[in-house]
Amino acid sequence: MIAILISALVLCVAPVQAMQASLAELTSEHRRLLRAIEDQTPQTPYIVINTHDNQLLLRQGDAVLRQATCATGSGRKLEGDKRWHRWTFDTPKGRFAIARKVADPLWIRPTWDFIESAEEIPIFAEDRRRFQYGVLGAYALYFLKDFMIHGTLFEVNLGKSITHGCVRVGGEDLQYFYETVELGWPVFIY
Repeated sequence: MIAILISALVLCVAPVQAMQASLAELTSEHRRLLRAIEDQTPQTPYIVINTHDNQLLLRQGDAVLRQATCATGSGRKLEGDKRWHRWTFDTPKGRFAIARKVADPLWIRPTWDFIESAEEIPIFAEDRRRFQYGVLGAYALYFLKDFMIHGTLFEVNLGKSITHGCVRVGGEDLQYFYETVELGWPVFIY
């Protein structure tokens, strides 16, 4: 009888020891992940763009320095007559950085804009029909070569997924970001 009780006790103790070992492993992994997150947290303020809710946040650590309603990529597809005239108008997702800031930016109309407007596509890149001031607002903050945070002529569309991939914000928010955000600050888009 005692032998049966001892073997039953051993059978009960083994799973408890296994659970304690698993708990220790999980605790160790949790600490490792917290350290990894700390290592990835920017030392400077950073921009977070939520393309689902069309919100742009300037954050420093856990603090929100500025929140703005924005407009982001529509996801719409456009095809022209040529096989290389194919676009999907998404805002790129990932980690970027502010690469360039421009006051009074010049918009160089891409080919897709001529196709959308049912206009003849200029043959030469220097064609004056390609260049427009005022369309992007007073400022532009580039996070990729052809993608930027910029203003809009139609603030009524803020909060919508309506752009060709850029991130549009209202005039007051744009001025704040232009004056506050520095080159190299991270931009996280999801």
